[in-house]
Amino acid sequence: MKKKELAMKRFFNELSKENQELLLSIGLEISASSGTFLFYEGDFPENVYLIRSGKVRLSKMTADGKEFSVHLKQKDELVGEVGLFNDMSISVTAEVIEDSVLVKFERSSLEEIFRKNGEIAVAFMKWFARHTQSTQAKFRDLILCGKTGAFYSTLIRFSNSYGVKTEEGILINVQLTNQDIANYIGTTRESINRMINDLKKDNVINVDKGYILVKDIEFLKNYLHCGDCPVEICTI
Repeated sequence: MKKKELAMKRFFNELSKENQELLLSIGLEISASSGTFLFYEGDFPENVYLIRSGKVRLSKMTADGKEFSVHLKQKDELVGEVGLFNDMSISVTAEVIEDSVLVKFERSSLEEIFRKNGEIAVAFMKWFARHTQSTQAKFRDLILCGKTGAFYSTLIRFSNSYGVKTEEGILINVQLTNQDIANYIGTTRESINRMINDLKKDNVINVDKGYILVKDIEFLKNYLHCGDCPVEICTI
């Protein structure tokens, strides 16, 4: 069954113009340079951030002290929302990896506007549900399909989130090192080197200065038997 094609949905874009302005009015716009940490795994959630430009990576530390990248958030997406409605500590670390402009919301202010404004609350619930499904699907691929399947899944997710269609295929418009990719899968850089070389030999991908061109995305999808989840949750 062919995967249902849906446009990528971002939290902020689902709001009306009026409610976008209302939401921005209760936040504080800040600039954050690359390398800034918004919060750390284990912190208590005090703030939620809306990305206006730039990128923020969410990661976890494994039991053996290695970094495991979970998501790469971009414009119009929320960061820090997972712990908003409970008293549990944050389960990820948020690092700005590209100079960014963010809108910072205090948790209490955001909760208050949710109680007063149904559209914003519903948009948040939809966003949270998609975020949860995306995370679950990512770990499902890792557990059920092994390192190779997880690598292929990561390429598909980056293609959906950051892909630009060209005559030759889908260009992932994010510069990635082999170590970056390894961190999203929980494997070694050497393993990624081998898998990338295999795909290059099969003319599935091409790599130029850290930018990956996916020339045959159907090859990756067929390996994973894609088709059971909408594209909007198959994101990074």
